[in-house]
Amino acid sequence: MNLLKSKMVRRFLLQTSVVVLITFALIYLLTMQVLDNSIQREVYYRDELIAKSLSKRMNDIFEKILHDTRVISQFIGLYSHIDESGLYHSEIERIVAYNPLYMFVHAFDADGRTIESVPEIKYADELPTASFLERLEWSRTYFFSPLIDLPNGKKSIAIVHPILDDRGETVGGVSAYVNVETLSNYLYDLKIDKQGFNAILDESGTIVAHSDKAYIGTSLADHKLYDFLYKRRYGIIQDELFGGEQIVAYRPMKFGQMGLLGGEAVTQAMAPAQDVRNLLRTAFAVAMFLLGCLVIYGSTRVLRPILQLTRQAREYKENARTQFDLLTTRDELQDLSVVMDQMARELTEKERRLFYILESIPYMVITINNEGEITTFNKAAEKITHYRREELIGKPIIEIPFKDNKSDFLSWKTLKEGTEFHDVESYITDKYGNRYDVVIHSSLFRGEDNKVLGAILVVRDVSEIKKMEDYLRQTEKLAAMGQITASIAHEIKNPLSIIHAAAEAMEIELNEGAPDHRAVRELNRHILATLERMNQLLTNFLLLSKKQTAENRSREDLIPIIEELLYLLRHRIREQRIAVERFYGPVSAEAWVSRNEMAQVFLNIILNALQSMGDSGGVLRIAVRDSGDMWTVEISDTGKGIHPHHLSRIFNPFYSTKPTGTGLGLSVAHEIVVRHGGTIRAESEEGKGATLILQIPKYNPQGSEGTGQ
Repeated sequence: MNLLKSKMVRRFLLQTSVVVLITFALIYLLTMQVLDNSIQREVYYRDELIAKSLSKRMNDIFEKILHDTRVISQFIGLYSHIDESGLYHSEIERIVAYNPLYMFVHAFDADGRTIESVPEIKYADELPTASFLERLEWSRTYFFSPLIDLPNGKKSIAIVHPILDDRGETVGGVSAYVNVETLSNYLYDLKIDKQGFNAILDESGTIVAHSDKAYIGTSLADHKLYDFLYKRRYGIIQDELFGGEQIVAYRPMKFGQMGLLGGEAVTQAMAPAQDVRNLLRTAFAVAMFLLGCLVIYGSTRVLRPILQLTRQAREYKENARTQFDLLTTRDELQDLSVVMDQMARELTEKERRLFYILESIPYMVITINNEGEITTFNKAAEKITHYRREELIGKPIIEIPFKDNKSDFLSWKTLKEGTEFHDVESYITDKYGNRYDVVIHSSLFRGEDNKVLGAILVVRDVSEIKKMEDYLRQTEKLAAMGQITASIAHEIKNPLSIIHAAAEAMEIELNEGAPDHRAVRELNRHILATLERMNQLLTNFLLLSKKQTAENRSREDLIPIIEELLYLLRHRIREQRIAVERFYGPVSAEAWVSRNEMAQVFLNIILNALQSMGDSGGVLRIAVRDSGDMWTVEISDTGKGIHPHHLSRIFNPFYSTKPTGTGLGLSVAHEIVVRHGGTIRAESEEGKGATLILQIPKYNPQGSEGTGQ
């Protein structure tokens, strides 16, 4: 106590106390600032990368299930018309057995009746098949259902794919019911430590899978995370969720308008900093308690290690060191140095993990600093360019011959001009001059203060994709040739039908015993004329292939053309019990047309009408009216009519409502009429027949013959 009476001792005690207090405060604040910022930055970056990787894995899982449903629907579509259900039953069993995520696969027809169920379930009639069919009817594509409560008390989501017929109409569907508990087990295995979590939301914001199964079925529709995912955003936030403060990385998923959440409790993420904070507080309390002892041992004995520790913390913050030198003071400062060294080593290890993640990315990733020097060059980049990273790290990117012209370096443009590039098709050359087609993404990356730190270049090799695109274009050309061949075959088929009809009529005349020679000669004349039209038709196709016109137009009366066709088809009309009604307003209907082409138009329409009425009889009505500058020709039948869905498409090439039709008859008729300056349209009421209405320009002596129109 006598020492305290000394002014020097008191001054020393005061100074030492102030120094100790200030020093410990600086250590605490500096260390916690470094730790909090470093850990938070690392945690955010890590959680975003993990969420991205998890999102890709989940997308791959759902894509595999979608592929399975597509394969099953195609199998069923191929074999549903024959008694071969075992072909797709065994395939469904194989698919279900291979993937543990399947609860069962249920296939149903357009009436909601079960086609197949693997494994077989007793409550198939209680499944929401009707709602699936309703959505398939208007979407005609796959969709992901919201969370479903099954009759057996379990929950599931269904991935539904339509079964389409040859005309693209929905005739049923395949629904794969996913076991959300098994999916939740996947999420549990991939969560971050004990207080981490992963979750998947459907399009309504309902949790369909969670690493904690108790949250399945919980709605997050009122949380801002749902709004982010609904707007297809991704990022990371710190907010109250699942009963605590969480760091949450959110990403929209590829399928079903679903979203992925992944993260961990703030207490877990910031545990290393909290441990250090607690230790520092303890050390501070002990130091204050032992302040008097520090005076005895001398200020230097206390200040030296503190200053040493402070210096190391500052160097660590400035990236001048990666670990702490252990103190030998045999007190709390030594313990603190041990903890900080352990923490530094852990942070270094986490940085190493991030490096391995970067190395596992299959795309070429290059980063450059503000001076344009390469700072990162991953393994995929080495593989594509054949450069080792040791050759390029620290070198300006524009000095590396990736491009023929330095101005083509998008990363340099991004850095200098601030222009970011996304999905730009370009090329690069490797170390040996080989060229690769690539897609480039170039953008800036910034620090916490929004300061530009450099640019990142992500390059995807699409050389093989380009080769495949070239192959597909060649395939499309071959397919177009096949369509042209079908068109030629169809155009020749109609004249052959006329020849066939005339030959049948001639055979009937000859078989009657006393043939009418005038009729036989007339039929023979029609056969020769039709053969001439076939020859002209082939000539026209040859001329069209040379992009020339082969029209030979003349002054023709439309009514005799129609009557000639009716005469040739009279036996077929009689056999089908068809009554023909004629309504010819004018005595003649002269037009400047190609007689063969107009005969083809009327023949295509009449044959379609006869096919529509079938063998049950009906009425074929043909009317010709004067409509000013046009002749209006109406050809009507009393057949089954045309569905409104098909009415607007019947003139499209290769579109047919008949299973065996080529879809060219009306398309050819439309093309001929339009080429003659006319119009053609269809009116129909399903079940009450159809009417084809043609308008053909009248013959004009002043304009038609002189112009060649």
